[in-house]
Amino acid sequence: MGTRAARSTLAAALAALAPLPPAAASELKVHSPTVELGEFNFEWNGLATIDREGSPNNARRTQTFELGYAVLPFWRPEIELERETVEGRDKWSEITFENTFQLTPSGKYFADVGLFAAYSQSLLADEPSAITAGPILRKAVDLFGLDTRHTLNLFLNREIGHGSDTGIGFAGAWQSVWRASPLVAPGFEAYSFIDDLGRAGRFNTQYNSIGPVIVGAQEFERFGALRYEIGYQFGLSSGAPRGAIRWKLEYEIAF
Repeated sequence: MGTRAARSTLAAALAALAPLPPAAASELKVHSPTVELGEFNFEWNGLATIDREGSPNNARRTQTFELGYAVLPFWRPEIELERETVEGRDKWSEITFENTFQLTPSGKYFADVGLFAAYSQSLLADEPSAITAGPILRKAVDLFGLDTRHTLNLFLNREIGHGSDTGIGFAGAWQSVWRASPLVAPGFEAYSFIDDLGRAGRFNTQYNSIGPVIVGAQEFERFGALRYEIGYQFGLSSGAPRGAIRWKLEYEIAF
């Protein structure tokens, strides 16, 4: 009995020291650093995952609905509601107050720089809330005669409140597109999520994915613009689903 108890204690200690598996991404999105004074936007984002039967990453469905208004030339606050499939049922899971700050004028320096900061309040009794912040970088490049645009998000996050973890998490997103026309700009995206940078573990235990994307916009002059993004992500590690479809539809109008 003593040996069995010792083995149990050792197993528990090793489990505590092992890196935590990454939480499934609730949203795949690349944030822009650009703010347009007086612009109102409504945004619908969606995510649907495909994985092996029994995996926590299989058949996850998430939608977010977002309202924003640029109250200053450099600041756009937004309110976002998230709805996801939890234990086979759809629930409102989170409300988020987002802020985008444009730190440099568009096209003036080597890269356009912005700052993203958000507070997410969980609407589920057993889930913690969170704060997120980090830089947004965007660079337009003439690449072999092609008009390309590259956007990078480097965010850190921390859970707060009941049931929260003390670790600092990481959320990275990259998008590169060839702006062939306003309506159709093909490219690719990559996402990486780590629950706790202090216990990041191996690449294969993290959430890492990559895949193609198409973005575009239709302008309606004084009636605003309709923007879309549609992409598919292939999992690069066991912490990510084998496949994920993500989409974004946004209406913008200036007042």
